[in-house]
Amino acid sequence: MKRSPYDLWLNMVAESVKTRSGYLKTINAFESWAKENYGLDVEAIPKDWREAKYAGGVAQEKFLDVLRDILKDYFAWLKGLYTPMTVNRSMSTVMSYLHAFDVPVKPIRLKHAYVTYHNRDLAKEDIRRILDHSSIRNRAIYLVLYETGMRPDTLTNLKWRHVKDEFLGHKIPMKIELTSDILKCRVSERWTFIGKEGFEALKKYLTTRLPLKEEDYLFVKEKGCKDPGGQFGQTALSQAFNKMVKKLGIAESRGKMPKDIRLYCLRKAFRKYMQTEEAYKEFWMGHTSTATHYVSRDPEYHRQLYAQGYENLRLYRPEADHETVVRLMKENMELKQRVDRLETILEEFADLKAQIKREKKIV
Repeated sequence: MKRSPYDLWLNMVAESVKTRSGYLKTINAFESWAKENYGLDVEAIPKDWREAKYAGGVAQEKFLDVLRDILKDYFAWLKGLYTPMTVNRSMSTVMSYLHAFDVPVKPIRLKHAYVTYHNRDLAKEDIRRILDHSSIRNRAIYLVLYETGMRPDTLTNLKWRHVKDEFLGHKIPMKIELTSDILKCRVSERWTFIGKEGFEALKKYLTTRLPLKEEDYLFVKEKGCKDPGGQFGQTALSQAFNKMVKKLGIAESRGKMPKDIRLYCLRKAFRKYMQTEEAYKEFWMGHTSTATHYVSRDPEYHRQLYAQGYENLRLYRPEADHETVVRLMKENMELKQRVDRLETILEEFADLKAQIKREKKIV
């Protein structure tokens, strides 16, 4: 069966399902625009280019001139609607498709692109409010995202095997294995952690689902959804989060502009509140940089660093258990008794000192 130009191109350049989906969505957007404005069949470009190339001369130059004009027009159209980074990503995808079939057009892009940030910092008080109004599953999800800094799409691909040993061993901080197959751009295998609050939320959620098989997804669709118990996507998770922050008045709709509070703000909050070396935070978040190549590869050392930084990350003050409260009350009572005895001794000493002073005066 002969493959379409799109399939051939995607097989050459896309390494993951998500990348393939993103590229296809972008090229389809260009195809719709080109067909509406110029009647151009984008999928037929490789075939049309070969015919023009074989014809040579004027036919070849005419084909390239028309295509270049269309690309410039599309670039100008994108600039009027999207952020610089989005414009460059869209044009890069289109160019990738054309260059895969050796169409000789120069890349078109903004020379000085910059990232436009729509999201703001999410305060701990806001995170607590979101957690207090969330379902058992979503509370566990939001805490895991907040305490690990992982990407939402990484979380949706977590399986029981990624946490099994540490969860059953009740280790806190609990290590989560991040295998390369669930990390963006196939980053090398690494790990991250959750603290006591995240562990307790995960434990409460998994109690209703255990026992699980190695390849079972850690988080699944809830009852009432289509295909309950199946894997859910990042979009559904983001929609639930957006609905919650809007309901609580933490974020408001801004027309076509993105909300300033989004699911990714939990990842941003991890970076802000976790207090440890930046290179280790980058490692746990799944980033790759020069610094992350030189961090220790000892999981127990990472666990110690995480535990130290976690005290500033945690959202709730630890509640003292009953035995601790009783012990502190007993120590407080003993301390009060000692203070009372000391005050009595000081009073007796003052009386004795006054008596000696009177006797000296008489003498």
